[in-house]
Amino acid sequence: MNNNFHSFLLSDLTEQFRKLSKALTFGAIAYVFSMAIASSALAERREVDIRLQVNQAEGFTVMTRKAEALARSAAQRTFDSEVLVSDVSVKVTAQNQEQAAIILQLIVSRRNWVSRPDPKIWATYFPMTKTLMGLR
Repeated sequence: MNNNFHSFLLSDLTEQFRKLSKALTFGAIAYVFSMAIASSALAERREVDIRLQVNQAEGFTVMTRKAEALARSAAQRTFDSEVLVSDVSVKVTAQNQEQAAIILQLIVSRRNWVSRPDPKIWATYFPMTKTLMGLR
């Protein structure tokens, strides 16, 4: 009878251990999923500032195209290297020795950038920069 009691006790403990093990496994899985959800809620916006030296000989149109290329490159590089970044803002500023003025600012979400990685669509242009910087 004593042997049966030990067998019953051992089988009861084994069953309790299985239940506890399942609960802990479920809890660990739930914790991992909640951390994944929380980390996506922590998605953030990255701001990038770029300075572009004014070359009077090139003119405003060429400078604007260079600014677009720089903004495109910065946005792509940011999204590629930082997985938690959900939005990026790239500001390209023309600069000479005495002055500085924003040429364009690109603000785009990751989802929009993936669907259309074109700075012309997402950028805001500042045409007064041409006058302020004395460009043709």
